[in-house]
Amino acid sequence: MIEFNRLLIDTLEPVPDTVTPTQIIASTFKIYGTFFLCCFALFLLLRVKFPLTYTYNSRVINQLTPLSKHRYGAVAWIYQIFTYSDDQIFEYCGMSAIVYLRFLRLGFKLSCVGIFTSFFLIPANLHGCKYDSTKDKDNQDPCFYLTDKVEMIALSHVSAGSPSLLATTVAAYIIFGSAMYFIFQEFKWFTAKRHEFCSKPRPDNYTLYIANIPEEYRSDVKLLEYFRSIFSKEAVLEAKVALAIPNLDKKVAARTKAVEKLEHAVNIRDVKGFEPTHMTPLGETLQSIPTFATELNGLNGKITEVIEKIEGKKKEEADAFELECAQKDAEEKDAISTVLSDSPPVVAEGTASLTGVETTVVQDPLVEFQDEDEDVSKGKHHRKTSTLSSTMGAMSATTKTLGKISAKTLGKMKDVLVGSKDLSVLDSGFVTFSTLLAKNQCSQIIHHATPFTFFTLDAPMPKDIVWSNVGKPHKEQQIGNLLAQVATVATCLLWTIPVSFLSSLSSVESLQELIPGMDKAIENNPWLPIALAQVSVLLLVILTALLPIILKIFCKHEGHIGSAELNASLLSKLAAFMIIQIFFVQALSGSVTEELSAIVRDPTQIVTLLATTVPLQVTSFIQFVQVQNFLRCGLELLRLPRLVMAWLRKCLGPNLTEKERNTTWMGIKPMTEPEEMEYPMIMSEMILYFMINLVYSCVAPIMSYILLIAFGLLSLVFRHQLIYTYSTKNDDGGKLWANTIRLLIGCMFLSEITLIGIIFLKLGFTAGLLLIPLIVISILFRSYINQQHFRVTEYVPSTLCSEADKANADLSFLNDQYLQPSLAEKTEFPENFSDNDMGKFNASKKETEGDVEEANNIVELPETV
Repeated sequence: MIEFNRLLIDTLEPVPDTVTPTQIIASTFKIYGTFFLCCFALFLLLRVKFPLTYTYNSRVINQLTPLSKHRYGAVAWIYQIFTYSDDQIFEYCGMSAIVYLRFLRLGFKLSCVGIFTSFFLIPANLHGCKYDSTKDKDNQDPCFYLTDKVEMIALSHVSAGSPSLLATTVAAYIIFGSAMYFIFQEFKWFTAKRHEFCSKPRPDNYTLYIANIPEEYRSDVKLLEYFRSIFSKEAVLEAKVALAIPNLDKKVAARTKAVEKLEHAVNIRDVKGFEPTHMTPLGETLQSIPTFATELNGLNGKITEVIEKIEGKKKEEADAFELECAQKDAEEKDAISTVLSDSPPVVAEGTASLTGVETTVVQDPLVEFQDEDEDVSKGKHHRKTSTLSSTMGAMSATTKTLGKISAKTLGKMKDVLVGSKDLSVLDSGFVTFSTLLAKNQCSQIIHHATPFTFFTLDAPMPKDIVWSNVGKPHKEQQIGNLLAQVATVATCLLWTIPVSFLSSLSSVESLQELIPGMDKAIENNPWLPIALAQVSVLLLVILTALLPIILKIFCKHEGHIGSAELNASLLSKLAAFMIIQIFFVQALSGSVTEELSAIVRDPTQIVTLLATTVPLQVTSFIQFVQVQNFLRCGLELLRLPRLVMAWLRKCLGPNLTEKERNTTWMGIKPMTEPEEMEYPMIMSEMILYFMINLVYSCVAPIMSYILLIAFGLLSLVFRHQLIYTYSTKNDDGGKLWANTIRLLIGCMFLSEITLIGIIFLKLGFTAGLLLIPLIVISILFRSYINQQHFRVTEYVPSTLCSEADKANADLSFLNDQYLQPSLAEKTEFPENFSDNDMGKFNASKKETEGDVEEANNIVELPETV
């Protein structure tokens, strides 16, 4: 065993005397801490002079809240923003905002617990080294070569088999036990607030997305009637089945551009005083206003015609369905009246009646096109009726005719579905309820026996819908999701190369192997290793900032219908990348290829590998946390990226009027456009901090002090930004909370396994065995909360639904919220069009009225939609 320990110690890379961990940490703190202090001091001055930039929500009326209206003094705001309660932040900044702030508070609490355990961990680690020179003549014992203060207070300084390892075990129980307690308390808070949020009068709280609708219900009226048959006519407000309208979408997009061009041309005329002109690709010079007006006129006509035909076909289908329902009601009434007039009883075909005479059942002609078994399997909600007397025979001709009409309608619907994709009926839609109780009940009902058929999901807000994914076939969704996962894994493997290279830059030994002549350069310039260490961590932070751009592309191909679901997927991918690339790859210290090969040969080596390398990387992780935290907070306060974007927008794009200056142009936003928080990115970074905190609070107690500063600064900066700067338009009700909790629990397991491996490598068998019950407790904790706690947060209890339904009496905000955007506006005109311009516009319209065939050829319209 002694030989094994000596071999293990030989694999460690000792830090040269010229660059100690304390020097690296101190230089990083001086450089980036000074940068943050300068940014903070500058922010205090700019905040007063430029309120629109730095306290946006206090200057714009529609963003003004009771919290943001008080800007306070240059320094007084620091205290005042912490006087606002969680309920106030929830009400005026959004559910997602308070969820993030509470996670930061959770990290702050865990750091405080880590500082508490450091009071006995640091002395235990300092005195846990029992160096015996007679047994270690090569001076390879950590007591000999670990002389830096940062290393001496860490677990790596403790000798193998030392009783001081028991202190680490005690600290682990305190830290991980506190983490489980804090998470359990967060469940209580989040459940109450989530129910409160889901009871608010918002369209998404009253609407469900219905996917893979059976063919017989793929129309607005039939889908509406199905859900009304389950609940009641009053409980279901409307149903919208999506249509495939790619050509109409293109026309609407072209119209939007035409409106922008015409509006800008009118502004040129009104502001600069001359009639604008432009050149065609063929070199012909044209008057801009008449040309763009004619183009807009033609597009409005074509779009209007398509929308009106769609509305006409829907109305015809609704009328036919109402006639069918009325006919069935009449049949039932006549049947009941016949029974009451002493008609002979009717029994099933082939059976004997009470009088001994065999009778037969006459089937309703409306269902002659549908098989009875098929109706049962597909969940048909209309009952089949029987002819109970000769009175029904007189109505058979009428019902047969209606049955033929219904069959013809269904047949043409099938032709549309299997024909051209344009204007075909998709298999998904939205159903809006008039009560929260009905909506929550419907979301928990199984509507079809076939998996993935007729299943329900919470609808996103109308503005957050990804319409390109609505109605996407199930197979296509599954394939897209699989390809996205494969692309993510491939990117993660490729990402290892630059991360491992940047990690190696902080190691002097690695640089000496990579770059010839580095020995002499370091000897002549003693400051060079410290400078390279700063550059490597800075490049690593920049590389990490590029991740969301790449991973978001993958998430868009997974078939998510709303931005909230897309962000949840993005958070999981970003967190996995952060933990794998920053934590584990960084821990491998540049020798990724060799170590991965060893892990492939023997997977059990991963625990040994982490246990060996993690204690040595405390300096690198302290650097990373410091650089990322100070840079992010400084740039966040000064809003430098947004200022650069606003400057570009000022220099580029149309700026003739106030409206043009305040409008986004080609994705470049002006300063007057409200900014939205990128929650997936900042929460994934926070998860990485939790992972580092859980591991190193037991291995290197100094990390708890560093992360206390990090969580404290993040709380200060983002509390101010969420109150005064960010908009609440992207508030999704804290849907990232459940994913974040699951990731935190996963981090707990990884941390505990890594810690046990480290202690066993230190020959602390007693201390290691005592940690095994901690993993068992964590497993039981996870199993317990997975039973009901997550489910309770997803649905509002019936008692709360009933109370909210009584309070939310006015439901006018629900009307036509989930109509496809391209079907919402038949015509669109520039706002700066005068009456004189409108007259010219109408005159040009007459010139294009005769071109009906061209309008009809936009798409091939079916007879039934």
